[in-house]
Amino acid sequence: MKLIRLLGMAAIGAVASSPAFAAGFNIDFENQWDYLNGDIAEFYNGGTAADGTLGLSNLGVSFTNVSGLSNDADFTYYSNAPSAQGVAYVHDSSAFLNVASGVGDTAFQLSFQYSSAVNITGAVKAYSGLNGTGSLLGTIDLTANDAGAFDTWSLIQASFDGTAKSFDFGGLYSASSSSSLAAIDNISASPVPVPAAVFLLAPALAGLSTVRRRRA
Repeated sequence: MKLIRLLGMAAIGAVASSPAFAAGFNIDFENQWDYLNGDIAEFYNGGTAADGTLGLSNLGVSFTNVSGLSNDADFTYYSNAPSAQGVAYVHDSSAFLNVASGVGDTAFQLSFQYSSAVNITGAVKAYSGLNGTGSLLGTIDLTANDAGAFDTWSLIQASFDGTAKSFDFGGLYSASSSSSLAAIDNISASPVPVPAAVFLLAPALAGLSTVRRRRA
């Protein structure tokens, strides 16, 4: 039986649709990951995972010290995940998701599903620069929602001002126990949608202005 030291599993899930003109991504980790050499690396950046597997899509997203994890014939690591074939976990306190082109314009939203047996303060942090550099745009804390079987998942959403080029996942790793505190799945980031009412209001105001000019 294969063993993996996971104290919790965080999964990052789908988010509300974003305007077509703005950058964003949705990663579901649906792949049969190599257990011993499963670093995701450039798999979603037009390149390959650490085991040489070529990614099927180029989302402009790369990972550092984040590995994919798939159930296999030897062991079931998780169940009821929002996308069943694969999830991911961090294996170092220096773990990042980088988006060189940036995410969002003036405000963006990060959403994900997670399963964790422990509370995690500072689980995910958004930065304006690559690899956790630049300005800190926001921090996400996780509340324990699972007894350790990793079969219960919750959706969490957070919005930040600014444009993020990296997400620091180092908070999902425990250096004292040399283990991951959470796994991640369905990571999604997109600009915060502008309510439809705002788009409808602009034409209405334009029409009102026309009426006023005609009456003058």
